[in-house]
Amino acid sequence: LQKVKAVRIADVKTKIFDREACHYGYRQSVFKKELKGQYIILSIVIKLSKIPVFHLTYHHLEKEVLSRGEINLRHVRDTIIAIRESKLPNPEEIGNAGSFFMNPIVNRKKFEDLRSAYPKMPHYFISETEEKISAAWLIDQCGWKGKRVGNAGVYAHQALVLVNYGIATGQEIADLAYQIQADVDAKFGIKLIPEVNFIS
Repeated sequence: LQKVKAVRIADVKTKIFDREACHYGYRQSVFKKELKGQYIILSIVIKLSKIPVFHLTYHHLEKEVLSRGEINLRHVRDTIIAIRESKLPNPEEIGNAGSFFMNPIVNRKKFEDLRSAYPKMPHYFISETEEKISAAWLIDQCGWKGKRVGNAGVYAHQALVLVNYGIATGQEIADLAYQIQADVDAKFGIKLIPEVNFIS
């Protein structure tokens, strides 16, 4: 990412943000924190390398890519598309906003307490003091995967995805999200943070 062009809602003035000013991190940016609700992103400029650098440490990605032959751009692309299609609904067939919640990051003590109670809990090392927990697993453990409430529900193949079965209102989706958050908090003592932005 080189720069972001955005318009400020208050006075409709455009502004260019360079990469550093965006403060991008794991599903985070200045637009989701300090400037939340203040700007609408119009366009971005990205710089692509002609020399591919593969990041295949996610789950069993490298093994899946190698099952197609050598590691190259086409095999990585085809593998990623196949994985996403197996987990995420096609938005042309069922309304969704992709991953609805972020994977929570907890301190080491909280993680150790949870791991002793749930040894098979999926987790990802962040640092010596923090660990990332799978939000999908937490939601699934609370019985929400595949569950439908009225016209909204949790996708049967991926608990992170909330879906609209055709006529659910924004409030129905929000209410479903609140119920999921409350159940996860009650069972695990973890507050899930939405990945999506709520616009009222």
